[in-house]
Amino acid sequence: MASGDPVVQVLRAIPPGADAATQDVRAGGSTPAESVPVWDFDASSTEYLDFLCVLQGYDGGGLTFTLPWSASSATSGQVRWEVAIRRIADDAEDVDSSHSYSTNGASDTAPSASGEVSYPTVTFTDGADMDSWADTELAIVRVMRDHDHADDGMTGDAELWDLWGVES
Repeated sequence: MASGDPVVQVLRAIPPGADAATQDVRAGGSTPAESVPVWDFDASSTEYLDFLCVLQGYDGGGLTFTLPWSASSATSGQVRWEVAIRRIADDAEDVDSSHSYSTNGASDTAPSASGEVSYPTVTFTDGADMDSWADTELAIVRVMRDHDHADDGMTGDAELWDLWGVES
């Protein structure tokens, strides 16, 4: 595959056991109204959402994740998104054991209207930066809103719509 090709297949969202973002629905303005499922990340506490993913067709060029999101009510301020990868290597990673997630992040300004979507990206270089995740392996990709970060000052929920990854 080449740079920009989709290589991360999201199998499902899996909220962690604690401090999880909450599932919500954003109602569209059409008739009948769309019902867009989103995950709400609070402004007052750091929250997480895990995605079980598989890497397919990866050539070793690093990964770029896109996090489409909207604000539940705010039209100004920034959100700090962090992403981490936990590789599930063949007969080597015990998910019952503790794992130290190392994150890469991006700060993004709220869209100018509550219903608009922004598309920030978070990039990982090949190798240890992405927990040495290899083609055809599973991984847990963890997304968090770091409400304590100096760049995160947006009030209200940040609504994560989805996650996808391409080769960098």
